[in-house]
Amino acid sequence: MLTNDRRDARSIADRRDRSGGRDLLALHRRIELLVALFALAAVTVLVLAAEPASAQPPQVATPDGEALEFEATPSETAPERTRQPVRIADARAIPSRIFLGSRREAAFRFNLQAGGPRDLLVKVVGVRSGEVVRRFRLGRTRPDRRQRLTWDGKLAKGGYAAEGTYAFRVFSEGQRAAVKGNSGTQRFGFYGHRFPLLGRHTYGDGFGAGRNHQGQDVFATCGTRVVAARGGRVQARSFHSAAGYYVVIDGRGTGQDYAYMHLAQKGRPPEGSWVSTGEQLGLESDTGNASGCHLHFELWSSPGWYEGGHAKPPTAALKRWDGWS
Repeated sequence: MLTNDRRDARSIADRRDRSGGRDLLALHRRIELLVALFALAAVTVLVLAAEPASAQPPQVATPDGEALEFEATPSETAPERTRQPVRIADARAIPSRIFLGSRREAAFRFNLQAGGPRDLLVKVVGVRSGEVVRRFRLGRTRPDRRQRLTWDGKLAKGGYAAEGTYAFRVFSEGQRAAVKGNSGTQRFGFYGHRFPLLGRHTYGDGFGAGRNHQGQDVFATCGTRVVAARGGRVQARSFHSAAGYYVVIDGRGTGQDYAYMHLAQKGRPPEGSWVSTGEQLGLESDTGNASGCHLHFELWSSPGWYEGGHAKPPTAALKRWDGWS
């Protein structure tokens, strides 16, 4: 049998062996955990390194050079196209003047010069007043295609624009398009009446010239074309011993009648027909009581020529129409 001292020594040794084994087991577990953590970190580094560059958040440079990261949508990361300024070329308004009641309208033609299609707005603007009297929305317009629009002087709300000089102007996204070439080609005149003789002329006797003269004489070469100062209905087409062959027009929308006398017999429009401003009424002649070929022109107030109206001095009106015709 073992003595008490030997038993105690052996018991102490056994406890030491068991304690050392537990410490060694704990050490092995710590090492395994560290190895697993290092392996996980290595895998994470490899995955991040293999991720595409396009997936990385973009950077924006601030004014001081510092880079800021942000999460961007596809529309924000897409390259923005540089929008070229809108320009127009070969812009031209024809004819240089139009008349109320005429069959001919102001036509505006131009070419758009831009990096791509644009939404265009064309304005008709008074040159002196700057007032916009009409707008035309052309919508999405392709560049390098000849554009064309027309205007007859009518306002969108009804009625007609005032007499004067106007210009077509092109806008895109609120900005006026620059004009390549002479911007004056976009201008044109709009007037309510046209001078009734198409040729060189001189003024003769005026209103009340000593013999109850009710109009203004305008001399020109025999056969010079006589046109309607204002369109309307042919109220009378006849012959008188003093007036010769004549035509009277009931001016549309004016409340006035216009009489044209000493015309040639042929070439006059039929009574009851409609004529436009500037349309031919006949040829100047010396029929009736006339000394030399001339047009005797009369202007009558409402309700009209020998219908209760009276003849008005037409000379000032004729000279005003002469100035722009």
